[in-house]
Amino acid sequence: MLRLLMARIEACAPPVRLLLLSEMLCLLAGAMGQVAVAWWIAQRGGAADLARYGALMALCALLATPLMSPLGDRWPKRRLVRLGSACLVLDALALALLAYSGCYQLALLCACSALSIVANAVLLPAKANILPELVEVTQLPEAIRLRRAAQALGGLLGPGLGGAALAAGGVAAALTLNLLMFGIAAVAAFRLGRPQFPARPAPAGGWFADMHAGLRAKWGVPLDRWWTLTGALMMVFLLPATGMLLPLRVQSLGLSSLWFGACGAALSLGLLVGVLGLADRLIARLDRVRAMFAALALCAVAVGAMGLCDRGPALVLLFAVVGGCMSVTQMVGQTHRLLAMPEDFRSRMTAGNLATAQLSAALGPALAGLLLQHGSVATVYLWMAAGFTLSGLLLLAVPGLRPFLRLEHEAVKNWYGRKYPQAFTLRR
Repeated sequence: MLRLLMARIEACAPPVRLLLLSEMLCLLAGAMGQVAVAWWIAQRGGAADLARYGALMALCALLATPLMSPLGDRWPKRRLVRLGSACLVLDALALALLAYSGCYQLALLCACSALSIVANAVLLPAKANILPELVEVTQLPEAIRLRRAAQALGGLLGPGLGGAALAAGGVAAALTLNLLMFGIAAVAAFRLGRPQFPARPAPAGGWFADMHAGLRAKWGVPLDRWWTLTGALMMVFLLPATGMLLPLRVQSLGLSSLWFGACGAALSLGLLVGVLGLADRLIARLDRVRAMFAALALCAVAVGAMGLCDRGPALVLLFAVVGGCMSVTQMVGQTHRLLAMPEDFRSRMTAGNLATAQLSAALGPALAGLLLQHGSVATVYLWMAAGFTLSGLLLLAVPGLRPFLRLEHEAVKNWYGRKYPQAFTLRR
């Protein structure tokens, strides 16, 4: 599988290869850094410091994404990729120096993590929206597919490498490796060439006026508005099932921590298999709309089965199935949504997607914690599956979703701008 992925990346244009390398190493390093920092806080500060750290970082993420969103439509995205990558290197350097000095201070760790959150608020929308500037429309689906594969590979390898580095050399060694990975990712980002098809910049105005214009555009397209809100509601039920509930489920079955790691790896592996071919075959066989609903139905069944199965191998298999289903839902709509946005609103609208995803990531665990007070972990999995199914059915009510997904890529370019021009009228 890795050989197939490398061969397909090798066939890409050099700018895309560099972007994919930077993306994969950033995610790999980010996962390693999160493992090391969480371990350090748990070791030195305990559960209380971990809870404070988690709450502060969630708040920073919710604020940073919309606040930084105007940058992506004002400045060239290549410059933002470089800037964000450089900030991540500085953050990794600060963490490594703290670890080597033995200076554990929660405030300093929070400051470093806040810097990385702001850097990612600049970096992620830019990376998500630079692909249409690097390749032609006909090549965009393959570029998005390979970007998802690179992300899955980074997510697959990162926690394992972080754990191995912690076991071999402690927190300092893990954070040094984290710095090395971010450094290589930054080198790849700085070698990124000029885009072939640069997007026109948005007219510069007041910062909050630009941010408001982006939010108004996001809300002013009914299709995208309800699609985003429905997807966020689905994630409220899915994220706890693959996140905070998993260690509780593994423990309730009397399984070792190895099964916990195996489930996380299976999720990334399923996503990787999906974006490397499985999703395309299903979409070609069923069409985009039916493939999306089939994947959502199978995902709901898999989440419910997690609450019923009592064996480790079955749990790992179910996580791989969920990863494969996620790859189908991502591949069905991402190219269409990206092309449909006007060029000078892409970063701000993508930031809206990221902000709603972060809100789901905050609300999901809270809901799961509330439900755990009224039922066992196995029962909560069944409730989560039911909630995911019901929220998935709401996609049927999203206005114009099915005809939109059946359009070809050329027909969908600037579709939002043509269909809802009033949403993109700048009000200064």
